[in-house]
Order: sequence, then structure tokens, then C-alpha cells
Amino acid sequence: MGVLNLGYTNIPKESIEIFITGGEELVFSSKTFNALSALTLLHIDQMKKIIMEKRTFFNVNSPSLLIQIQNCDELLIKTGAFENIQSSLSTEIIDVNYVVIEPESFSKLFNSTFKSVKKVILSEGSFNLRSQGHIGRHGPVTIVLFDNVYIPKIPKEVFLTSLASVTFRHCKIGDIQTESFKATEISAISILDSSVQYIHGKAFTDRTLICDFKISKCNISKFHSQAIMAAIGNFTLSHSSITEINQKAVISTIAKAEIIGNSIANFYSSGFIINNWNRVRFEDNIVTHLHANFIEAPANTETEMFTFKGNEIHVIDSSALGNISELDDRIITFYDNFFNVSCTCSMYNWLEEITNSSQKAKIVLNTSFCSINNFLAQCFSIPAGIISMQNFSDKICANDTICEPHKDETKVSSNSTNFFLHTQENEKQNWLTFICIMTAVSLITFIGTSIFLLIRGGKWLKRKVYFRNMQCDTSSQRNEEERTIVPEESKEKLEIPEELTLEFLQILSKKLDNPETHQEASEMIERLYEMFIIEDSYENNNRQDEEAHLYEELNNLSLQIPPPPYEEEKYQHTNEPRNILKLMEERFNTQNVDGVGNNKSPALAVDYSEPTDAAVHLYSELRQKIEKNDEKKTSISPNQSDDSIFAAGPSFKM
Repeated sequence: MGVLNLGYTNIPKESIEIFITGGEELVFSSKTFNALSALTLLHIDQMKKIIMEKRTFFNVNSPSLLIQIQNCDELLIKTGAFENIQSSLSTEIIDVNYVVIEPESFSKLFNSTFKSVKKVILSEGSFNLRSQGHIGRHGPVTIVLFDNVYIPKIPKEVFLTSLASVTFRHCKIGDIQTESFKATEISAISILDSSVQYIHGKAFTDRTLICDFKISKCNISKFHSQAIMAAIGNFTLSHSSITEINQKAVISTIAKAEIIGNSIANFYSSGFIINNWNRVRFEDNIVTHLHANFIEAPANTETEMFTFKGNEIHVIDSSALGNISELDDRIITFYDNFFNVSCTCSMYNWLEEITNSSQKAKIVLNTSFCSINNFLAQCFSIPAGIISMQNFSDKICANDTICEPHKDETKVSSNSTNFFLHTQENEKQNWLTFICIMTAVSLITFIGTSIFLLIRGGKWLKRKVYFRNMQCDTSSQRNEEERTIVPEESKEKLEIPEELTLEFLQILSKKLDNPETHQEASEMIERLYEMFIIEDSYENNNRQDEEAHLYEELNNLSLQIPPPPYEEEKYQHTNEPRNILKLMEERFNTQNVDGVGNNKSPALAVDYSEPTDAAVHLYSELRQKIEKNDEKKTSISPNQSDDSIFAAGPSFKM
């Protein structure tokens, strides 16, 4: 589809609503809708280009007319397109890339909305509504809304006719030029969540009355001198970021002015000149540089309140608060302000300079805060930060402490400064802590494992010849020294047999006579004694609780029989290697004789079988022990050598 030209001959006269969708270019000729007395809606969608020629809606007299243009690329409204329209006109231009409104396009307008338009070009007199008629009972009725729109500039006399409200929301505005708002009356002007590059001088002229002027959450680069001169009922500048407020940027009669929560880089002298005011609030602002007499608000008979509280001032010039010196204390509310200056004991004199009044200086001193830098903190032993001026004067300045900076020569290191030294130290400390924790955990684990192995695996280690279990003998100093656990090296010449044989004992006897192998044979004899004599005796004695009780009685009975005198000497030599070897040979021969009929195995230690009658077994054991003692008494002669006398080891059962 190419260019579509619509004239008054192409549209039925009875049309009430017209919908046009799609197309390359749509052109409305002059007087296209002249004969449509009942037209209420014109809806255009997805059109690339729309052109409304002069007098397109000439003399349309329907009660109301709504024009909706959506999802189009370009819209051009030429001068006089709505000339002499009699209807109550409302326009909605939504999701259009490019919109151009030529001068005096509208002669009458009730409501106009521009939403999500990438670029709007306004011309001088774009909203000069010549046929608007008389102002209604409650004031102007025309509402203009720009929402999410980019406007490179607002030229001169764009808003020349009285309006109910003009709202800019989420907009990007280049310049608001001189006399942009020149209407006699605008009930409300709102600039919300928008950015404005410059507000030039007399952008809001002194011939305009603005009932409610609100600028909120905006970024404004600069208020030029005389930018706002209109008379204002309520003026609000809040939560905005402003780079510069030039001298005499606002010269106005304002009933109520609120400057709250803003970030202002430079607030120049006489930035606000407010006449005939009732209330002025300057609260919670952050001002980088506050110049002398930044607000001039002379008191009058209708003045009610001047509030200056919660502000943060970084640099303040002399006489910056000179305005409050002319106000009565009853209407001044001044507290909780922070001045980013170092606390000194001469602050009172400094406050007199910025307020031009000794009386007002006391008010500022009692309600304001100053800063404690590191130098003062170290000097007076107080925390660095913010402190009440009154507290500093009362507590710090009461003593005679004098702080002076260090005057010695300062040497600048040639090495590059490590800006992240603190961070690196923290990282090193964290790593050191981690390493210490891991080392402690590993050490505890190792010790616990070692103890567990010693407790659980002592017997196994003993059988594998890793440790030696030494007997306690008060007569041998060497045994005391060898009581510690010592790992043994494996011997290639002698190995502990699984069963004790007579041949192995004879080999040990020969090696014991050889000086070169004497030590090795002695150690092997001691190990065999521990394994086959002592250990098996321990195991047999702990079989059952009942048997242990019977053996305890047996031992008690045997203790009542005193041993012969020669037997005491025999026990003294039991632990010598030769005696131990003879003891094991004797035990081995004795077992072979006793076990010929029952068992031919030469094993020295076998499993013990509990007798069927424990009491009978007790007395039989006692009888055998007494008989053996009698035999030994008769077999030993007085001239026998000490070498042939040796004591038997712990008893064991076959």
C-alpha cells in the first residue's frame, strides 16, 4: 500500500468511529472531516507516516472527539490542522517514534497525551489555543501530559494559553528556553523523574500564575538567573540532583516553599529571593558549597515559619545564614544540621561570621554538629566522626589541652603506595588462621589414631615383633631402660617359630654360647618366654570368672606353704637367658612325657578344657603341686651349683 489520501468525499457522512490499520503513508486533506457531525473516534494503528494537513478537522462540531494514534513511525500535525474545531478534543499519541507539532496546530484542546514517544519536536506556539474560550468555573481545563518522552527543547511561547496542568514524567528535556511558559495561568506544573539540561532565564515568566509547581526526583544541570519568576502558590523542589543554582535563579512571590532532600553542588548567593512568603522549609539537603545569603526571605506580617534542619553542608561561606539574623526566634526552627568542618574551640566566633548574629550563633552552636578528624581523635582520645558542637565545647574545650600538628620533616617514600595493604593483610591473616586450624586438626587426628592403634592393636603388634613387653625386675637396671616401646628390626638369621620345638631350643643354646650371637640369642629367648610362657599363662588365667575364683583359692592355699630356702635363690636367676632356656627345655620335656598317650604334638601351649567338676579339679591341682615340691626337695643335693637351679615360670595347662 502506497500513499493514502483521504478527503471529505472518501468518508461516509454518517461515520461515527473510524479505524485505520497498517499502511505506508496516510494523508488527511483539508476539511476531510468537515461534514461528519457525529464523529467521536478516529483510531490509527501501525502506520508508517501520518500527515494532518491544514484544516483537516475544520469546523468539526461533534460533542466530543478522541483521536488515537498508536504504533506508528512518524506523525506530522501542521499549522491550523484543528482550526475552528468546535468539539471537545482529546488526543492520545502512544508508541510513536517521531512527532512534530507545528505552531498553532490546535485551536481548542481538552486533553493531550504523549506517551512513549522517542522524539517530540515542539514549535513556538504549539499549544496556543485561540478558540479555547472563557476559563471554566474552576479554572482552565486543558491537560497536557508528556510521559516517557524525549523533548530536545521547549521553545518560546509553547504554552501560551491558560492550562489546567502540564506534566512531564520520565522525560528527557534538553533546554527550557526563555518564555516557554508564558500563559496567564497554569494551575499545576509537574516535572517528575525527569532530566533537564538548562532552565534559562524567564523560562517561567513573571506574567504567569502557577498554583502548584513541583519538581521531584529530577536531574537538573543549571538554573540560570531569573529562571523562575512566576508567582507561585506552592513550590516544591525535592529529592533532586542540581549542579548549579545561579544568583537570583528564583525571584518570586511564593506562599509556601519547600526545598527538601536535594543534592546541590553550588547554591550561589541570592539563589532564591522569596517575597511575601508564609512558610519556607530547607530540610535534609546536601549542599557541597553554600554561598553567602543563599536565600533572601525578608520577613513580613504574614510570615509564619522558617525551618532549616537536617542539612549537610560541606563548605559554607561567611554570611551564608545571614537571612536568619533578620528573623524572629519564634518563627525559626534550626536544628540537626551538620557542618563538615573540623571542631575547634573557637567555633562560636566562626558561627557568628556565618550568621551575622551572636544570638543566632548560640542557636546554631546548641543544635548543630561538626566533625572529629583523626588528628583530633588521637589528641583528645575520642572517636573520630561527628559530634555535637555543644558537647565538644563543654567537654573538650573545658581543659587546657592544645593540639598542634607534627612539624618535623616528612619523607615521601619512592616506592609506590599499596592502596590495598589492609586487604592483603586480612587475606594473609585468614590464610594463616586456616593453616593453623588444619594443622591442629591433622595433629589431633594423628594422635587419636595412634592411641587407637596402641589400644586395639597392641597384641597384634606384639606378635609381629614391633614392640617388646619387658618384665618389671627391680634387680635388673637394663630391663627398666628397655621398658619403652622400641620398634624392632626384622632378623634374618633367627625368626620366631609358630610352635616351640626342642631343636630350636638347642640352636638357641649353641648361639648363646657363641659371643658373636650371644646378644641375639638372649633377646630371642626373652621373646619366646614372653610369648609362650607368660602370655599363655595370662590367657588361661582369665578364661572364666568361676575358674578364676577357684585358682585364686588355690594360690591362697599355696601361699600358706613356705617355699624351701634354696627356691628363693632360684627365682632370682629366672630372668637370665640360660636359666630361661633351661626352664623352657624342662617344660618342653615334661609336656612330651605327659602327653605321649594322648597327643604326640610337640606344641607347648594348647587350648585349656574346663574340668567337669571344678571342685575336684581344685584339689587335684593342689595335690599335684605338693607332690612336685616333695620330689624337688629330694632330688636337689647340697653341693649342687647355682647354675642348675632355676625357677619355673608361670604355670600353664595342657
